[in-house]
Formats: sequence, C-alpha cells, structure tokens
Amino acid sequence: MKNLKRMAIFTKVIEHGSMSAAARLLEMSPSAISQQIRYLEAENNVTLLHRSTRKLSLTETGKQYYYYCKQLCEVAEKAQALLDSEVKEPFGELRISAPVGLASYFISSFRDWSNHLPNLTISLYVQDQHIDLVENRIDLAIRVGEMPDSSYVASKISEMHMKLYASPSWIKNNQTIKHPNDLMNVNWLHLQSTNIKTPIQKFFLHSDTYKNHSLKIIPKYIVNNINILREMCEQGFGICTLSTFEAEESVYNGKIVPILPDWNIGKMNIWAVTPQRNFLSAKVRQAIELIQKKLN
Repeated sequence: MKNLKRMAIFTKVIEHGSMSAAARLLEMSPSAISQQIRYLEAENNVTLLHRSTRKLSLTETGKQYYYYCKQLCEVAEKAQALLDSEVKEPFGELRISAPVGLASYFISSFRDWSNHLPNLTISLYVQDQHIDLVENRIDLAIRVGEMPDSSYVASKISEMHMKLYASPSWIKNNQTIKHPNDLMNVNWLHLQSTNIKTPIQKFFLHSDTYKNHSLKIIPKYIVNNINILREMCEQGFGICTLSTFEAEESVYNGKIVPILPDWNIGKMNIWAVTPQRNFLSAKVRQAIELIQKKLN
C-alpha cells in the first residue's frame, strides 16, 4: 500500500500532539510531516485534521481513520521488535538515562560487555530530573521512587536503602548522635532535584524495636548534584542522606561513616523504564540485566 508510510506519520502526529513532536521522533522536518498529511488528505479527498495555530484536532473521519492506523502501526512495531529481540549481538546506539548517583555506581559493569561489542555505541544521559523518553529517543531509563501512571513500561529491578552519613571530622567536632532527637540542631545537607518546601519530614524506624520517630528538619545546604552533596559531607559540612550505593566508595575509603546505623530511614524502588510495550531489543535487555546484577 502506497500510503503505509503516511499512515504511520499520521499516527505519530496524533499520538504526540503536534507536527513538531512527530518530526523530532521521526527525524524529519515539521514541514515534511505537514506535507505528508496534506498528501494523505488530498489523495483521499478527505479532511483528517482541523488545524489552528495552537493545536490539532481530529475530524470525525480522522478519528475513525486514526483507530485503524494505530492498530496497523502497533502490529508493524511488534513485527520489528520481534526481529530486534532475536539479534544475538547488540549494535547501533544504546541511549540510557539515569540519576547521577546510580549511574556512577553501575557504569563500571558496562566496560567489559561493551568492549566485546564493536558495533555498539552507548550514550549516557546523566541527570536527576526525568526526561521525556520519546522526545529524547531514550531506549532505557533508570528511575528511582514510585512510578506514576505512564504510557511507559516500568520493571522493578532493585531497591535503594537510605542511610545517614557524616565525615569523621564532623563526628569528632560535634555531639554524639544516639537518637533521632539529637539531629534537631545539626547542619543538614539536602539533595534537591525539584522545587521543595521546608521543613522536610524525616521518618525513622528502629531495626530491632520497630519504634518509629519523625523529625522535621530545615536544610542548611541545598544541592542539586549528588556528587557535590557527597563531597560536602566528606569535607565536614554536616549530615546527609545517601543510598548505600552512592555512599559505598566513600565509606570504603573512610571519608564518611553511617550515623544512627540501627535506625532505618526508608528505601526506594529502582525501575528500568522503556518506551516500548512489546519486545525489548537485545542491547536493552542485556543492559537491564547488567544493571540489575550490579544493584543486587
């Protein structure tokens, strides 16, 4: 069918809400996208879209046409994904998005794997803020916390256990911390990736007695980069919350030590998130396996 490509373009325009968004996804110009839609309408002597300067809307015919085009595209994507999943040697570009602290921890597991794959290139986008997987052509995102409802596919691959840490110099120069109440007047370092309100509520659970305790804190220092936060903690600025992954190397080197080790302050789920709902390509599947093995 001569209109298969145009049907796919039409579907992406509707799914992503604009010509420009579809153009970025398909690596075409917005004018080329618009031209293909006009050809589709002209050849069939129908109007599929109502256009305005701000948005697009479907005509009644367009709604019915989109229903069948979407099914056609989904079947085509499943067919291609099936072929991709059977590739024994990953190739092409693998685009991964991950938080700074976790990326620093798991990236070493990629070295030997990628060295044996000469046709594979890895692009790593490291930032704590979530980015749009489709717009940025991300194959795999590693995310932390509770996953909101999304069109993406999320699989839990591990958990991130949180603890309090301080430097040996800070411990030497401050009062002994034996209970969460002792943390009321200390200098706190806090990681901020989005806008927050202060004070911040901290919850503690004793690992033996299961007694719980809550504490409201006002951070002395607010930092948007986990590496800088950890370095400030190492230099004795104050106490901070880190995952055991993010703190491992600094603890091993004696730069920071756990505070109140008998008190748990929570854990967060770690997710492997992909934009596809169907088969995963070999490069994505193997990357998830490597990261999961490192985190467990």
